[in-house]
Amino acid sequence: MALSQKTNTRLQILKTQENLFFYPHQAVQKAYERIYKKGETQVGWPKGVERYKENYVDNTCAFVGIALGDEGKGRLVDNKIEEMLQNPGIEKVYVIRWNGGNNAGHTIEKDGIKIALHSLPSFPLHKKAIGIIDRGTAVNPQDFVDELLYVEQKTESLKKRIYISGDAILLTDLEKAEEELNNGIAQKSKGGTGRGIAPAYAHKLDRKGLMISDLMAENWKEKLEKYYDDRKTMFKAYRKDLDKCLVADFGGTKRTGHQQKREIGSKEQFIKRLAEARAFLQERKIATNTRLVHNSIYRNPKIGVIFEGAQAIGLHPELGTYPDVTSSNPTLEGIRGGTGVWLPNEIKDKVGVFKLTYMSSVGSRKEAMPTYISLPEKEITKTAGLNTEQLRALFVRNVANEKGTSTGRYRDIYHLDLEMMRYNLRMSGGVEVLTATHVDIAQEKETIKVCTHYTDENGAYMPYQPGLNYIKNAKPHYVKLPGWDGKACTKAKCFEDLPQNAIKFLAFVQEMTGYPITIATNGPLRKNIIYIKTNK
Repeated sequence: MALSQKTNTRLQILKTQENLFFYPHQAVQKAYERIYKKGETQVGWPKGVERYKENYVDNTCAFVGIALGDEGKGRLVDNKIEEMLQNPGIEKVYVIRWNGGNNAGHTIEKDGIKIALHSLPSFPLHKKAIGIIDRGTAVNPQDFVDELLYVEQKTESLKKRIYISGDAILLTDLEKAEEELNNGIAQKSKGGTGRGIAPAYAHKLDRKGLMISDLMAENWKEKLEKYYDDRKTMFKAYRKDLDKCLVADFGGTKRTGHQQKREIGSKEQFIKRLAEARAFLQERKIATNTRLVHNSIYRNPKIGVIFEGAQAIGLHPELGTYPDVTSSNPTLEGIRGGTGVWLPNEIKDKVGVFKLTYMSSVGSRKEAMPTYISLPEKEITKTAGLNTEQLRALFVRNVANEKGTSTGRYRDIYHLDLEMMRYNLRMSGGVEVLTATHVDIAQEKETIKVCTHYTDENGAYMPYQPGLNYIKNAKPHYVKLPGWDGKACTKAKCFEDLPQNAIKFLAFVQEMTGYPITIATNGPLRKNIIYIKTNK
């Protein structure tokens, strides 16, 4: 069943999603014929269907990545802030990060100002917006201060507009060093960001880690000195010198525009850097009890609340492409523990974000995913010898500037994988609608391959499930859909202005996932956003 005029109940939508999850291979041909031969395109939420439960909180929204990260969540948060503040009843908007650390990379842009964010939520371009880095995150105080000062150079002071939960994980150069050590021991790929995220979350679970509140406590120096001594002992066991270990230097990277590293240095040098960051947090009163903040904004009719997810469901430590996963919970369910207050079903708009014509992800993986397009991780100036798929991936990489915001590395490019996407949507914790980004990344005379499902070596349908070991032998089945003029696409002001092939492509994705697509972005600027009305 497609999401069409005949879909008139919430139960029918859920049943459609369920059928597509278990039997997608049975729907491909009908979907293709209906859209590309008969010209029947249904995009958006079905008319007359109630979307939300009765207990949702007004003026709340959450964005989660449905693929492998890098979907464009930051710019959507920026757009949503602007939309909420246009409501005359809304006085302020709070943007809450509930997971991850400065391994995230969200980019926002306005009036020629382009800002890459890592720890900070995507709020700085709005004077009436406030950011919260909540208890489910990991925060490096030095990197945070460097990032905050970098952002303030491009905007204005964010004093009294950014808060960090005292319960957030304390991330230091020691976790960065530990990540380098672990990678060397295990001979791991360079898929991580080098920010020490994995060790920080691991030490929360083994109860050896510290929190931001430990840094702000009176006996902080004693705790951090012992923390340093423990790591030094560990490094000695591997015949490594902690003092000389090189780790990522966020401040140096921002100042030079190139990846920089610094030595951990002696215990005294380590403590001195932390003392400077601690003094900044104290002076600005940034570290706080965010539970009290939530109490003041919960169901407050004058407040808008946006939950900004980091990474994506495809990188969930249990539900993602293990071992190439992140360390925190990027699903809507992560909001529960990541804030300690909010419940997923209380959020009014639960939005899954994906790139329309392809997927991308930073880092080399242990096993290639089924729809991976092999391309050298370096600048390519000569295209001789590249096949059609590689040329498509190179076009995407260059036009969409597919470089990691946190790492500066070229991202891996994949064909859009609807088999994985359906799984991630079901595991999302309650996503109800989709936003398609990068609608402008297409060419008129090309065909775009879309994976509809997998089969095994015997030709039988093979469902997606987490773990690269399982899916490494999956055979992706593709449909080839016609492209469109991406440059012309950026001029569209409304859904009807989009090229017909773009509309058909959106309709095909909606039909093959069962989730309504209600927003599309057709360029990097704030104005390049299209709201898709309810089906008529």
